[in-house]
Amino acid sequence: MLGEAVERLYGCHLCYGPPIDTGYYYDAFMCGSAQGSEPNELNSVSTSHFSTIESLMKNISNEKQAFERLELTKDELIEMFSYNQFKVRILRDKIKEERTTVYRCGTLIDLCRGPHVRHTGNVKAFKVTKSSSSYWEGKADAESLQRIYGISFPDSKQLKEWQRIQEEAAKRDHRKLGRE
Repeated sequence: MLGEAVERLYGCHLCYGPPIDTGYYYDAFMCGSAQGSEPNELNSVSTSHFSTIESLMKNISNEKQAFERLELTKDELIEMFSYNQFKVRILRDKIKEERTTVYRCGTLIDLCRGPHVRHTGNVKAFKVTKSSSSYWEGKADAESLQRIYGISFPDSKQLKEWQRIQEEAAKRDHRKLGRE
């Protein structure tokens, strides 16, 4: 859902989007805007954009888009992702099998092993937590990417509890306490 939202809002090329202990993130090459601005790889996502991303994710959730698993050959996927040099590199360099899976959800098709929830309506609460700069595969001489972090829950009660825990942890942050 985050991938679909940022792809639609920014016209970016998605790279990796793995789950992590604190939620998930997506790396994206900011190559322009789906909403009409000139292509510019220096576009970035700031905290002022988070509510717009979350709003679109809410719309995606309300649409109850099905997650559809597809299995295709590497050649089919290289052709499908020919517009995105990063997906092509992943397919050529990382995928050793002749066939692999992608998932379709709304307008987004992305490399993924899955499984997923049945549809986007199963995810009712989410938060974009931060954004930062990153490099393709962590190499400083490679393309600069935008990394967008998020977390999702099946309901708003769980999100509110997570937010409460985060606020409590921030009060106890030794970096903050040391300055005070």
